[in-house]
Amino acid sequence: MHLRTFRNYSLISLFLAHCLSGVSLPAWAASPKKENRIAIAGMARENRDNYIDAQNFVEEMYKSADSYEDYLFEYQMIAFKRGRVVEEGKFYFKKPQQIRLEETGSFRKGSIAVRGKEGKIKAKAGGGLGFIVVELSPDSGLLRSANGHPMVESDLTSLAQALRTYVKQGKSLRVTAEPIDYGEDELTEKVHILEVYHDKDQSDIFKRVTVHPRTKLPLEWWDFERGKLVSHSRWKSFKGNVGLSDQVFTIKGEKVQ
Repeated sequence: MHLRTFRNYSLISLFLAHCLSGVSLPAWAASPKKENRIAIAGMARENRDNYIDAQNFVEEMYKSADSYEDYLFEYQMIAFKRGRVVEEGKFYFKKPQQIRLEETGSFRKGSIAVRGKEGKIKAKAGGGLGFIVVELSPDSGLLRSANGHPMVESDLTSLAQALRTYVKQGKSLRVTAEPIDYGEDELTEKVHILEVYHDKDQSDIFKRVTVHPRTKLPLEWWDFERGKLVSHSRWKSFKGNVGLSDQVFTIKGEKVQ
């Protein structure tokens, strides 16, 4: 390979790496202080007596998520660890493991990553290099969201499985016995609040999730490190069992109504 060609290839690779690193899991645009206030406010309002052990509830969440043959939703995410990073886009899933992620917001706009029927993951950046398609391994750093979550574990069943894993690891999980008013203007229905703690005393929070009382699907998800909020994700416009074709899970894709 000629030196000039090699340099051009390297520049393209670096540009793709920069653009594709934005392909990610869902979040909501707000300041860290506001997000922390929203997350902590719910905990302050709820007495421990209103919570029960969440193990059975988590199993219900898993069964619900796994009951769908396919689905799609819009997502919004904000991560705080490396500055304020906001992402938004669309997510498509079809059993057994087909995935499509589209970045639709101003951050990394136009980037697409898909895992097709054959299991291979392909991606392309938005903008001027959108015609270049690359194949990536599932554990590629380019397929991790702003909060570090891998694309291949971004479907709802995988998220519910993560909660099951926390139970097996001995973390303390609790959920409100009944749906409650959460105080968010956008939420017209009451929700269950599920919390994951590192410790049995439930003083070191790890995850916090609002869950739809009927579908048992997550609506919002907060991640904490050492008591500090590091990311917040939100799902909306969920549509399940819509009959997505395999063509949706190609780079070219197929329009979905």
